[in-house]
Amino acid sequence: MTGGIFCTFGILFIPLEKGIFISASLTLPLFYNTKMNSFFRKLRLSMKLMLIGIIPVLFLIYLSNELYKEKKQRVTLIADYIDRIHQSGDITNAISELENERKYSYEYALKKNSYGKLTIQRTRTNAAVEMLAKSKDPSITNFEQYTFLNKLSEIRTALDTSLHFSSDAVMQYYTNTIFRLNTLNTVASASNIYLQPVSKDLIAQRKLFEMITFLGIIRTNIYNALYTRRHMTKTLLGTLGLYNVFKTYETEFLLKASPASVKTYEDQKNNTELKPTLDYITKLFTSLNFDTTYTANQWWSVSSQGRTVLKKQQLGLWQRAESGMKEIYQQERKSRNRTLIFLIVAIILVTSFVAYTIRIISEMLRELKVAAEKISVGGTGLQFNDMPNDVMGSVAQSILEIDRNNIELAHAASAIGKGDFNTQVKPRGSEDVLGNSIAKMKEDLHKLTLEKDKVQHETLELMNRKDDFLSIASHELKTPITSLKAYTHLLYMDVNEEGDTKREMMLSKMDAQIDKLTALITDLLDTSKLQNGKLVYSKHVFQLQDLVTEIVVEMQASTSTHQIIIKKNTPLHVYADRARISQVLSNLVSNAIKYCPDCGRLLISVEKDGEEAICSVQDFGNGIIPGQQDKIFERFYRISGNNLHTYPGLGLGLYISKEIVEKHHGKIWIESVTGKGSTFYFSLPVTDTW
Repeated sequence: MTGGIFCTFGILFIPLEKGIFISASLTLPLFYNTKMNSFFRKLRLSMKLMLIGIIPVLFLIYLSNELYKEKKQRVTLIADYIDRIHQSGDITNAISELENERKYSYEYALKKNSYGKLTIQRTRTNAAVEMLAKSKDPSITNFEQYTFLNKLSEIRTALDTSLHFSSDAVMQYYTNTIFRLNTLNTVASASNIYLQPVSKDLIAQRKLFEMITFLGIIRTNIYNALYTRRHMTKTLLGTLGLYNVFKTYETEFLLKASPASVKTYEDQKNNTELKPTLDYITKLFTSLNFDTTYTANQWWSVSSQGRTVLKKQQLGLWQRAESGMKEIYQQERKSRNRTLIFLIVAIILVTSFVAYTIRIISEMLRELKVAAEKISVGGTGLQFNDMPNDVMGSVAQSILEIDRNNIELAHAASAIGKGDFNTQVKPRGSEDVLGNSIAKMKEDLHKLTLEKDKVQHETLELMNRKDDFLSIASHELKTPITSLKAYTHLLYMDVNEEGDTKREMMLSKMDAQIDKLTALITDLLDTSKLQNGKLVYSKHVFQLQDLVTEIVVEMQASTSTHQIIIKKNTPLHVYADRARISQVLSNLVSNAIKYCPDCGRLLISVEKDGEEAICSVQDFGNGIIPGQQDKIFERFYRISGNNLHTYPGLGLGLYISKEIVEKHHGKIWIESVTGKGSTFYFSLPVTDTW
């Protein structure tokens, strides 16, 4: 066992370093000292518990801090690895741009052409070098001073101003700079345990990078020989060593890369633009003689394509390694955070548990002291030595009697709690408050259980009767109201013929009140049907905008104080119960008229949002306070003004509207600002079938 404090056979082992422990006997003679033993026995229980709890808490805090520091260092180390990978990409980019500038500079030194391309490439090179210079890694600090990049401006100036600047000097400078810059491209050792999941990709991409670097130098030398047609054999002999190094990196790549990476390389070597490049290089260094296969520009184009294939595979491996490292980094961060949370929670739980235990035990013992003094019938023959002068001293005097009786009472209380009212409770006497209380509790609980069952049964029966009453009353009230409506119309026709305007007005008001009563009864009947799941929907496809126009015309005729304006009425088809959707829209408009008598105008809109039709009714009244917005769709909820009768109605309209809309797979909601008005929305799915 390593990495912690442990105890065996009374010996405490404390780790100092890996494999090194110090031990301390837990059975020190000090603890056998009579006076010390007596002192601890007399110590208050709360102090003993505190000593027991505080020591492991302190050790837990110490170990938690050490574990968290280790996790934090690990996350920092992996983050550093990722930075190294990013830095490797910046170095690769800088080398690639320097290789392109080498080609243009070499051509310009020979023939003084393509200066525009050279100027553009210099800008790209500068950007790549500046990006690398932003790195905070101390291992590449001031890298310009020892990678020949500090002479780049001098070489460029000489090339621009001298008519006979040596092309060989240009080639040598850029080649040396690229080669030296390549030595900075190091990634953390893949043998590190944290890098094991991406080690093969890190190694493989590094070997490909070396191959690309040496391939760049080799192809540049071949291009130089083909371009100048001078010292061609000498160039091949001078480059042969680089070719051999290139082949060793290829061999190392094939041995160390993952099977998938090796297969990808072999496929590219045999089936892509890389094949003619490598075939031509192998042919040259085998025969040590140039032929007429390629001109300089043809060779540069072919080798560029081949080198691009290698760079793509190297970039893919680099990106996969980076992605893997980021995943490892995120896992380590999550692990660190989980560890921190776990340790904090553990410390809080342990500390809280210790404090809670101390408090509960102390409280329980104080209660037991009072109970024991009351229920005890006399002293016992037990003797306790060196007991503390607190609750434990009093508990010890009654412990035997309390133990026997508490067991009996506990069994009785448990049986009563499970509903067994036949269990026997035998109090010890009139002074046995606990026993008598449990006996009384059994009797009261039994009565309460019987009464509860009776009340519950009556409540359920009453609720069923209430629902039946609402349904029957709503249905039965419709018959006399229908008759009243008919007789009112007959009277209205007679009065209209007689020209009695006063009676005509009275009958008109009566007819309006009958309509209101009919609407209330209809709401009650609909609510009853909704509660019982008996509301039937007759769905078909119809144009929602036509229904909106009809409702606006109908509602406008019923109010002279409001102007109902259709703000937008997008042509949409919905599959729904037209009468029920009409009921929803009418209810929203009538509510706006009823609750905003002074707002003057209402705005109605129908718009399409995705696959839904959104219908809205906007008023400019007082609005609805946030506390009421969540309640207005509840059954029988009414928004009241200065008194409960400010606004008529039963509070069922919005409840019914909500149920209807939701049965059509839509939703209804409100947006309201106090003092500025409210907008009610409901949505319905649109359909293309009609």
